Amino acid sequence: MSIRYKKTMNIKPAKFADMKTIASFIRSSADWYRPFLTEKDLKEHYVDEDWERKNYEMRDFYIGKTESDDVGTISIQYANNYSYLGYVYLDSKHVGQGYGHQLLDFAKEKSLEKEMEGMFLIAHPEAEWAIKAYEKYGFERKFTQRQDILSWNKGFLKPFYEEGFHLYIYPLAA
Repeated sequence: MSIRYKKTMNIKPAKFADMKTIASFIRSSADWYRPFLTEKDLKEHYVDEDWERKNYEMRDFYIGKTESDDVGTISIQYANNYSYLGYVYLDSKHVGQGYGHQLLDFAKEKSLEKEMEGMFLIAHPEAEWAIKAYEKYGFERKFTQRQDILSWNKGFLKPFYEEGFHLYIYPLAA
């Protein structure tokens, strides 16, 4: 089944020069998280040049662009038989236009190419806009308790966990 998007973007592997734009996508929505994140975790949303360098080396980043605008990003890391979507962000002016769905479709294609069992991500329960989008796509909440999240998938999320976040999984058909 082919999906027709109202607006489409081109998604390509990010170059290091794209990391400034990617960081701006993340910062553009940081204030949305301010009411419920701890100060320590909120710093993860006000990313800087050190974050750019460190994360570019550890994740596969992709950037979505239209003919006239940089729109969003997604990062993928492969952990055992699952793809971790660590960053799924749109520039806040592009939220609600179907671009997030396109980023998730792209990650799904990449995950299927690598024969992953599923994709996973973490989301804060008060980030209702994000959860609504993930659940609409088909992600299901798997764990809500810190210890369950940190022990799942051989403890992969230990370095990435933010307090209060829940684990969501999207199973991929074999």
